[in-house]
Amino acid sequence: MDDLSGSEKRNDLVSIFAKAGKGIKKLFSPSKERKAVEPQPASDRETNIDAGHRFSFGVVYANALANAKILSHAPKFPVGSMIVREKNSTETSFLPQTVIAMVKREKGFSTETGDWEFFVLNGSDLKLQRRETAGNCAACHIQAKNSDWVFQDRLK
Repeated sequence: MDDLSGSEKRNDLVSIFAKAGKGIKKLFSPSKERKAVEPQPASDRETNIDAGHRFSFGVVYANALANAKILSHAPKFPVGSMIVREKNSTETSFLPQTVIAMVKREKGFSTETGDWEFFVLNGSDLKLQRRETAGNCAACHIQAKNSDWVFQDRLK
């Protein structure tokens, strides 16, 4: 990320992903080993690095597949949809603390999460911290089950 300009660092994760080339595609490829993570109690989730992202500042990005469905009344996101969100500590933060992503997988990949796989990455170097199909992400996103596990009201 050191070769990016200030504006690219602040608001353009798409640029970062594009510069990563095949690496980012590999990062979001299906895991051969899907490991469930037990959800934490609500009081613990509020301070967890990724679970509290809905109360933080950040920019949300969607690839073309996801973007086409975001404004739908009751979307059903196609396989390959990707939604990525920065988690910034303040409204004026220069770099995200954390990057959260969700990728829609093929039917049957994870019935517990509507076939979504969730990713948590370090914000400074995009190093993968965790990927899951159950756990904190699913425990929250199940509230948006009627809109295919996506809190679309926050994306409009």
